[in-house]
Amino acid sequence: MRRRAAGVLGVGLAVVLVAAGCASVPTEGQIRNGSKNAAAASGGKVGVEAQEPRTNAKPPALVSGFVEAMSDFSNYDTARMYMTPDAAAKWEPEKGITVYDQSSTKALTQVPGTNTIRLKAPRIGTIDARGSWSSAPRGSMVQFDFTVQQADGQFRVSSVPNGTFLPNNQLESRLEPYALYFANRERGMLVPDPIFLPQLPPGQVATRLVQELLKGPTSRLGNGVGTAAPPGTQVNVSVPVELGEATVELSKSAAGLSAVDRGVLAAQIMWTLRPISTRVKITVDGAGLVDNNTDALQFANYAQFDPTVPIPQMKDLYGTVGGKIVRVNLDSATTIGATPLNESLLFSYSAESLAVNPRGTTGAVVTEADGDEVVAVGSLAEATDDSEKVDPVPTDGKVLRPSFDNQENLWILDRADSSAPRLRMRTKDGKIAEVRTNFGGRKPVQLRMAPDGVRALMVIEGKNGQNTVETGTITTDNAKKFQLTQPRALQVPLYDITDATWNQLGVLVSGRPAPNGARQPWLVNVDGSAPRVIPGSPNNAFQSETLASNPNIDTLPVVRDTDGVTHWQSKDLNWSELEENEQPINIQPVYPG
Repeated sequence: MRRRAAGVLGVGLAVVLVAAGCASVPTEGQIRNGSKNAAAASGGKVGVEAQEPRTNAKPPALVSGFVEAMSDFSNYDTARMYMTPDAAAKWEPEKGITVYDQSSTKALTQVPGTNTIRLKAPRIGTIDARGSWSSAPRGSMVQFDFTVQQADGQFRVSSVPNGTFLPNNQLESRLEPYALYFANRERGMLVPDPIFLPQLPPGQVATRLVQELLKGPTSRLGNGVGTAAPPGTQVNVSVPVELGEATVELSKSAAGLSAVDRGVLAAQIMWTLRPISTRVKITVDGAGLVDNNTDALQFANYAQFDPTVPIPQMKDLYGTVGGKIVRVNLDSATTIGATPLNESLLFSYSAESLAVNPRGTTGAVVTEADGDEVVAVGSLAEATDDSEKVDPVPTDGKVLRPSFDNQENLWILDRADSSAPRLRMRTKDGKIAEVRTNFGGRKPVQLRMAPDGVRALMVIEGKNGQNTVETGTITTDNAKKFQLTQPRALQVPLYDITDATWNQLGVLVSGRPAPNGARQPWLVNVDGSAPRVIPGSPNNAFQSETLASNPNIDTLPVVRDTDGVTHWQSKDLNWSELEENEQPINIQPVYPG
């Protein structure tokens, strides 16, 4: 195979090299991205401070000023000055934020013949009390009537909104995306829990982040993750950040932790504070949390918890050509080679689809054996003795492409064409565990497990014919049985969605921005915010169909189009085609995971 450039767009290289786990402010249109994996000074963007109400302000001007003032999350006292005493006492702004599209000049209008000012505009999303973002369904509206009456000779707002309203043009100056980090079931990898916090100085942000971390995971992750912090653990004082070093003083509740739990808790705190500090000093009752060491901890000592999966083999591309498994070399400067894995016992099977474990040692192919569909699991290397065999996992009905996590668990979803799809997990030692699911009569089209083995990404066939992108969490019930819960539609504003997969920047989705538009690869934050075309994506150059990607920072996006041509994007944003003798190779590409 050789590569042929598909064209270079004028987009800076830095855009595509943003570290994994970044989040963007969830406005519509093209969004500026910011990495939350590299340490950076917080509080660089400062919003305009809320202004007190003007004397003798008329109802329209008063409400307009009130909406502006309630978006100053550092000072709600000013916003309360716009309200009657009773309304100000009842208002609970911390209950959440409703984000609306402010672009309409008629977002705020006065109801004829009244002193009521109506807010009516498209709803973009909501941010709950914990800071979790939820995108609004297409066509959703927000409406609230601000009732205005006289109080001490001045017009004041007497109605109480549920939380606050925030126009989308205030997002970048008011809110900043972060993530809390919790341990997966095996406690060997951290799982990000994205939240938004107000723009505050570094010390205040650090304090809020640790406080939120010690509350436990948000509803997005439920009991699918855990924390090493014992119940009741608190921050004794604020968390100062000086010269890139944060100091966290925990309460005595953490004093009884084992050495292992102390390491996990240290990793959680360090990753949570990573956007605003390069070193973290953590103490419990004056003693160091880890080994009684009161010196600042270094991130390098906790690399094994890295949620970005820094495994070199994760960037190796695999696939099937004519039903046979191959490995593709994308590192060559001139020739892109596809090597048949004919030494593997799996090569003898006719593969309908392929999954590869993160370390590139084990594969799983969906195939037919003795007239029945099975998932055949085996080594990708040459068998060294007669004891090495392929383990066939029986299946039923339509089988989606399996998915490995970083703990070598293989996730298999079959009966996908029925009213009761079945999800199972095969452990590294071959044991099968059932995972209770409820798709509500809908049919899953794609399943991609995150490396942490906690988060599931799915494309679901909608009853209206439009596919949706959803996430779910593998939790446990009271009997400690696995279940797929916390379903959350990402509300990606795309049509004709065909595929979705994890990516270093969040989630990669194949879809059209309009019913008749070109189907392109889009990037979406893991919480569903900030959809944007993948940097460097050539408009109308090809129609994307299936995607290959994973969260590893060195993995290059690969797209197979509707004509069967496979395109891969290099770090210079060039798109190249996989060809041999100037003819495209009909390959079904897949990365480990």
